[in-house]
Amino acid sequence: MAGHDQLRKQMREKETRQVYGNMEKMIKHIPDQEETGGLDPRVKEWMLTSEPDKTRRPLEVDDLEEIREHEGFPNTDIAPFVSSRELSIDLEDRSIPIRIYNEGGEKKPVMLYFHGGGFFSGNIGMVENPCKWLAHKADAVVVSVGYRLAPEHPFADGLNDCLEGIRWVWEQADQLQVDTDNISLAGESAGANLALGVSELSLEEKWDIKHIALLYPLVDLADFTGEQWKIDQYKFYNDEALIRKELTSMQQSTVFIQSLYLQDLNEANSPLVSPILSENKHKLPPMAIITAEYDYLKIQGQEYARQVAAAGVPVSLWEYKGMDHAFVDKLGLYPQAADALTELADHFQEVRNGKQAAEWKKGS
Repeated sequence: MAGHDQLRKQMREKETRQVYGNMEKMIKHIPDQEETGGLDPRVKEWMLTSEPDKTRRPLEVDDLEEIREHEGFPNTDIAPFVSSRELSIDLEDRSIPIRIYNEGGEKKPVMLYFHGGGFFSGNIGMVENPCKWLAHKADAVVVSVGYRLAPEHPFADGLNDCLEGIRWVWEQADQLQVDTDNISLAGESAGANLALGVSELSLEEKWDIKHIALLYPLVDLADFTGEQWKIDQYKFYNDEALIRKELTSMQQSTVFIQSLYLQDLNEANSPLVSPILSENKHKLPPMAIITAEYDYLKIQGQEYARQVAAAGVPVSLWEYKGMDHAFVDKLGLYPQAADALTELADHFQEVRNGKQAAEWKKGS
């Protein structure tokens, strides 16, 4: 990983920063090439040689079983020294699998992590290596929650599992040696959606969320931002065919996700399904958001960041040039993966150490 360390250093040195009111936006450039634009060469090579073509066309119900059989990307454990254990939260009607990382020693802050997969795929095993790295860099205990999946368990079964995850952490805080005054929620794609849903539901609970970290979040299943999304908002350079295919297949797969996750399309208007429609954005804690230049979800993620910042919440937003959706899943293959997780971890540490002025209070 020495080579990746150098590439991450280059990204930090080349980073550009802009401030818009309560939002700070950082641009992460491709580290080892001039600003020619287009896909990062590692992403392009993956698309051309390793990625199944099925992932770059609109998904269909017949694809579900195969997606689940071959889900996940190859990634590397770059924090093998971080401890982990798996157990389950046993409720009256179900058991929820969880994995806990970085336990032991003095009391630590805690981060709950929700994997991606469009609400219909994914598991805690897929995100083990990212969770270990995140736990290491944040000096926190990370609890990864294996929530139930659609279509067998549509909205809001998976969300309720995620809520039970944080309830269990709160109740087991002494045994886990975690600091419940420093709780963060984190998630990727659909998992980011669930993190925001848990934050909304937590407004009525006894705990406070002090930080939220989102990786390329899905925040709009109601197509509120649909009119704002135009493919000409993306600069293609020399990779137009590949990028267009990536973007349009994700756009058209939204209907597939809705059909599996929702029993009634009107549910898409709930803030627990489309967090961009929430009227409680002013009650959110400081937030860190990662986006990818060639991700269909980038537009709605950036619009959500703008709205949260406009509501008075401090937001740090990163855009990774040349990257596509779910790039953090390729930890060890893309240097941007470890860099993005490190930025989220650093942001969490800054917030809990009081380096970011955040004048917010639950219920205000």
